[in-house]
Amino acid sequence: MDHPALMITIHPLICLAFLGSLPFPATSSMHQLLASGAWLSTSSPSIFIFGASLVDAGENAAAMPLRSYADFDPYGSDYFGKPVGRWSNGRTFMDFITEGLGYGHIPAYLRSIGSDFTHGVNFASSGSTAANSTAVGNNSGGLFCLLVQVDQFRDFQDTVMSSGHYIGLEEKARLRQRFSDAIYFFETGNNDYMDALDQFGDSLDINATVTTTIAAMKVAFEAMYGLGARTFIILNATPTGCSPEVLSFMDDDEEVDANNCSALWTDIVQAHNKRLIELLDELRDNYPAGEWVLFDVYSIFMDGYLNPSSYGIVYPFRACCGAGGTYNVDANVKCGMDAQYINGTLVKWTKCENPKLYLIWDFIHPVESFAYYIAQGVLNGTHLFPSFSLKARVQQSLQ
Repeated sequence: MDHPALMITIHPLICLAFLGSLPFPATSSMHQLLASGAWLSTSSPSIFIFGASLVDAGENAAAMPLRSYADFDPYGSDYFGKPVGRWSNGRTFMDFITEGLGYGHIPAYLRSIGSDFTHGVNFASSGSTAANSTAVGNNSGGLFCLLVQVDQFRDFQDTVMSSGHYIGLEEKARLRQRFSDAIYFFETGNNDYMDALDQFGDSLDINATVTTTIAAMKVAFEAMYGLGARTFIILNATPTGCSPEVLSFMDDDEEVDANNCSALWTDIVQAHNKRLIELLDELRDNYPAGEWVLFDVYSIFMDGYLNPSSYGIVYPFRACCGAGGTYNVDANVKCGMDAQYINGTLVKWTKCENPKLYLIWDFIHPVESFAYYIAQGVLNGTHLFPSFSLKARVQQSLQ
């Protein structure tokens, strides 16, 4: 089967325009769940996930099947045995987090067939941005930006709360409390800067772009707070400038930082992460009833790049799956794409023999083995600020 051409064009669209065609797709499944009493009888907090490809559990694959690299081999091959819409050779770090809580995997919002929403819903959409922009074309990248994901959650919540012929007033009050007791994860912002750099290049106004991105995140967080969310775990930006993708596309004369990563990307990520800390401080002041927790995923990635042997990694800056070159990234033939003739030579991706020796799976997403270490930053609480124990929260709910 030939893969689609994955050319992405970014347009500043109002994402709310999608809402008319996005009703909750699993109404019957939710009604069955409520009728069985499973959601009301489960005391452990639900997990709701928002974001992009680092945590997408098959949302885009369900919405537009066979439109992204992750829908083809060798994605998913080392755990699921087939592609399942995750940008990994296996599980994502959110999969490991929810496994560690005893929840199993949280299903994607649009995967209604055979899904069990007892422990939550994953709304994350690969390629999505925090700001109101989306990608169009013969691909699924950037399908549902953050505010669309918020509205999908709103629709999910409305479906639950409007099931009056299944539950009474007392049960509805308990359902509202379940939404307040839930844990809300957000992984967003990285794609805003990728899109901006694609559009503006070196002339990018970093401060203006960061301001726009942080403002969009604030709108989404405040909307979720208004819908009853109280516990937010928000990821900072990852060190994209050290990724095989960015390093492979850098010009020889392009400035690098002290770690030989893209200096431009380092400036962007540091500016974003600084402003994110300021935003969380502001939200704590404005909404003291909420818990605003930073997940410092940046530091875990950087430690992997700079101290790879601590994780059993031998090739921190080289992708496991790719089509050659210093960083094993070729823009014409990325992991999962069809082979292409380039200058008369057939070029095809290859997969490394042992992904555990790598940090990056394809061009920017972590291999499953490193995703495990990322998850420990949450499960052990070592990279959550201020201090927060997710495991303790779950255990308390069971007492």
